[in-house]
Amino acid sequence: MKKVIVIAILLSSMVTYAQTAQKAKTILDQVSQKTKSYQSITADFQFTMENSEVNLYESGRGTIMVQGNAYKLKISGVEIFCDGKNLWTFMQEADEVNITDMSQAEDNPINPATIFTIYEHGYTNNYLGEFTSEAKKTFKIEMIPDEIKEFKRVILEVDQKTYQILGAVLDGTDENRYTIKINNMNTAVNYPASTFVFDPSKYPGVNVVDMR
Repeated sequence: MKKVIVIAILLSSMVTYAQTAQKAKTILDQVSQKTKSYQSITADFQFTMENSEVNLYESGRGTIMVQGNAYKLKISGVEIFCDGKNLWTFMQEADEVNITDMSQAEDNPINPATIFTIYEHGYTNNYLGEFTSEAKKTFKIEMIPDEIKEFKRVILEVDQKTYQILGAVLDGTDENRYTIKINNMNTAVNYPASTFVFDPSKYPGVNVVDMR
């Protein structure tokens, strides 16, 4: 009898999971479709990094611009430029920029240019339910990577009305929890390609380290 009950519970869980996985995919498909319709995405965000076991807590603000497969990210004294082929990481404090080929960064699961479509491959997605965030009705989606590298779990919070991502929580394999909250978003700017290319002439004296 006990064995039958256990099997029944397992089957019930499998059916429920299948339903929530489909619900998650439906929501994420709408997020992806909406995002692809934008000319670009410009956003201001807040972030925190915390680890209670080692009493770690850091916070800050940043900005990001995404257009096609190019992006520019500015956060905590670091600026990252990406034109879709090359990646420039400029560290203000060191006055140094490292140049790498995008193929060298392919293992990074959180690429700003593909964050809205990463769920399509390599993740198991699960619908967590409806929530309220600052008077906005939201959905929460859990994403578990099939191959765990830098992050073992990602939770996206999606606006029910606009299907825009309002924030994310990322549990790292380093046991740090990263929380990102998007404050403002603009989707109507057309940036010139030069926006996403590091121009050393604008940073006199910068040390350029080409690692390609």
